[in-house]
Amino acid sequence: MSKNRLSPHDRYIRSVFTNPKVVREFFEANLPDKVKAAIDLNNIEPQKESFINDKLKQQISDILFATKFNNEDGYLYVLLEHASTPDRMLPLRLVKYMSAIVDQHLKKSENNKLPIIYPMVLYSGQKPFPYSTDLFELYGANKDLAREIMGRPYKLVDLTQASDEELKKYFWFGAAALIAKHIKDPDIMPTFKVAIDLFRKIESLGEKQYIEDYIYVTLSYIVEAADIKDKEAFIETIRKGLTEIDEDKIMTLAEQWKQEGRQAERLEVARSMLQKGLDAQVIMEVTGLSEADISKLLN
Repeated sequence: MSKNRLSPHDRYIRSVFTNPKVVREFFEANLPDKVKAAIDLNNIEPQKESFINDKLKQQISDILFATKFNNEDGYLYVLLEHASTPDRMLPLRLVKYMSAIVDQHLKKSENNKLPIIYPMVLYSGQKPFPYSTDLFELYGANKDLAREIMGRPYKLVDLTQASDEELKKYFWFGAAALIAKHIKDPDIMPTFKVAIDLFRKIESLGEKQYIEDYIYVTLSYIVEAADIKDKEAFIETIRKGLTEIDEDKIMTLAEQWKQEGRQAERLEVARSMLQKGLDAQVIMEVTGLSEADISKLLN
């Protein structure tokens, strides 16, 4: 049997579920009263989309029905489980399939309103399904904590709403948060000097493990993302404020700027040559730019 060939069970269930009488009776018998009260059982439309990957085609199939939940777009999702061995991870798979349905809906929809999806599983194994249908049971002893955490709105740490004074209370995270918060400021230097003070406090506490890599990563980020008006002053601030940092690493930053400057000059020369109609191969030989660099300019 080929991978994509439907099993007799699959063909049969799919066929009978094209009958609106079968569909209505199935949902009438199996939907909770609250769901039935929110939808119109006379207006349920089967959909062509399938959200099962090829590896699972021989074990399960899915049927998607569009409906309205209190006049808002929604779906009834029926997963037809006909595997000989029940899967304990089925609740997790359902979450993945429902996420795919939402993605598909958003691609076709003109707004960002999410549709309600009510998932159902029609199982026809040889023995009763032995596992819980509750996703949170998969968390074992932490199921109550998982339900408490994941059933609520996510925690948002909004740096735009956090004061600098509050962030400075946390040396390790505080330095990174301050830099991230102010990276697009017209002048990063005031914030950078505060971060240096935090780095010094970390060192004074004897917490030197990881500190050098942390500082160098921060410096590299500033060099890459911030608008540094006076680069010489920036380098000098590092020398005076971070005496423990290897001088070679400071020079690496300076060299990085030089390389970026040279690259910018080469790109400008190449742009001018392209405007004059010169051949791309000639431009690459003269400027030392790559074919990818020239393609970017052309586009």
